[in-house]
Amino acid sequence: MIHKKVFTLGSIFCLMLLAACTGASREDTQVILRAASAEPALPAQSIDADMAVTDAAFYGEESMTTGEVAQVANQPAINQIDRLIIRTASLSLYVADTEKTLADITHLAEQSGGWVVSGNIYQYNDDAKSGDITIRIPAAGFNSALEALKGMAVEVQRENVSGQDVTEEYVDLEARLANLEATAERVRSFLDDAITVEDALHINQELSRLEGDIEVIKGRMQYLSQSAAFSTISITLTPDIATRPVQVGGWRPQGTAKEAIGALISTLQSLATFAIWLVIYILPVALLIGVPMWLVGRFIWRRWRRQTISQAESPAAAD
Repeated sequence: MIHKKVFTLGSIFCLMLLAACTGASREDTQVILRAASAEPALPAQSIDADMAVTDAAFYGEESMTTGEVAQVANQPAINQIDRLIIRTASLSLYVADTEKTLADITHLAEQSGGWVVSGNIYQYNDDAKSGDITIRIPAAGFNSALEALKGMAVEVQRENVSGQDVTEEYVDLEARLANLEATAERVRSFLDDAITVEDALHINQELSRLEGDIEVIKGRMQYLSQSAAFSTISITLTPDIATRPVQVGGWRPQGTAKEAIGALISTLQSLATFAIWLVIYILPVALLIGVPMWLVGRFIWRRWRRQTISQAESPAAAD
């Protein structure tokens, strides 16, 4: 009797379980999908930090704060890879021959495994030219390239070197990439369990979003790695001091002479402009207005003179 009751209860339980499994709906699939997307795999740094906190508590190191423990846990992970330093430099050089120096810099960049990003040349004065050029060279030859560039100059006017450490950002991106790829793999596995086409479309939509985030992170990581692998150097080239204007005690004779010539030319231009306006505009207008006014004035003056003479003659005739 007891065995029959146990068998009956077991049958009822099996039927309830089967009904629950076969009655899965799209809402259940979305709940599972959200759970998979919301709970990515923990990064290795978080696991290391938790282990460090546990070890600190076990050995009685209560004086360490959580931030200090996390910093200690993260340090080995960063040291496992070469540090990524984005190095940039800018030089302002006085050179004897601008065109030749530009050609030498181009040859230096290509010979070291780099390339020219941009280059320009300008007319500095009648006898000399100035220019600027930007190159990318392998980071391993950054210092030697700077020394070679300064060796091409007559004088180094300005030098600026800077570096940006992006190692921590790169490590964080690696952890985020691992989490997203693990989440995308789990979401991808849900496609086999999709019951309806609508469920499969929702899963594909979520998977596309994750893959887009993965590509963005990969692009940023590639940019950081390439920027660290090739350094950027910008060079401004100016003709050397022999080609610049002579300056004595703050006074430049050559500059003063040029200013005087410029003022003379400006004055002559003004006179020529006035002469053109006088011949083409002022004289025709003066003739059109002045001649009629002169004729009217002359007529009035003659008439007044006649009246004056007649009045003067009338008393004399009466006498």
